[in-house]
Amino acid sequence: MHIPQRIAGFALLAPLLLVTACSGSSGGDTAGASTGPGATTPAVLPARTALERTALVPGDVPGFTVTAGDAAGAAADATAADKRACQPLADLLSGRPPAGAKETVPRALAPAGQKMPGAGVTVTLSAYGSGGAQKAVAALRTAVHACAAGFKPVIGGVTGVPVAVAPRPALELGDDDLRFALGFAAGGSGARQDFVVIRTGSTVSIFRGADVTLAKSYDVPPAVVTAQLKKLGAPVTKRR
Repeated sequence: MHIPQRIAGFALLAPLLLVTACSGSSGGDTAGASTGPGATTPAVLPARTALERTALVPGDVPGFTVTAGDAAGAAADATAADKRACQPLADLLSGRPPAGAKETVPRALAPAGQKMPGAGVTVTLSAYGSGGAQKAVAALRTAVHACAAGFKPVIGGVTGVPVAVAPRPALELGDDDLRFALGFAAGGSGARQDFVVIRTGSTVSIFRGADVTLAKSYDVPPAVVTAQLKKLGAPVTKRR
């Protein structure tokens, strides 16, 4: 594999590495637990702010481990897009939330008992000021349509292999939502990552499902979405 492919692969996978380790939260705390048989005692995740109190904790999603993500570390792994219109999508590959977030709380989930590396989900909650959440979702929706032909990630000045962009049917949850897939052909697997974006009031939840080996695609499990909406006090049924 050429260097550009390795770098592009890292851009897609870096945030998912949170699934395989107990990472620090935006405040530097670490925690993790298993919800399966023989699980250790659940660790307490930070709940200092209103947003942190709505984030998933161990026990919220049966069959999944929940750990604190590392917002600061994700933000440091910047990925640029070769097309300006696609930058919002490149930001997601770096683990960054849409621009304008006042506070961000990341979580990482993996099936309990899974051998690492493997499939997992990152859930990033971001709080916005007046009108900011609407703009954030609109920017992602615009980028998905504008970048239908794909784009190339640029990391450290090196251009990687093309990233495919594919719209997917929205779940019709929350006040607004969209769903799309990002992926590339590294290794010939054609594996994609699944993104679900849901706005509930001034909060934007971004769910990212992927297999860190790139051997296969992995969709965001409905149970994870449902659990997070419940924590946010939002309906778990489709919008009328």
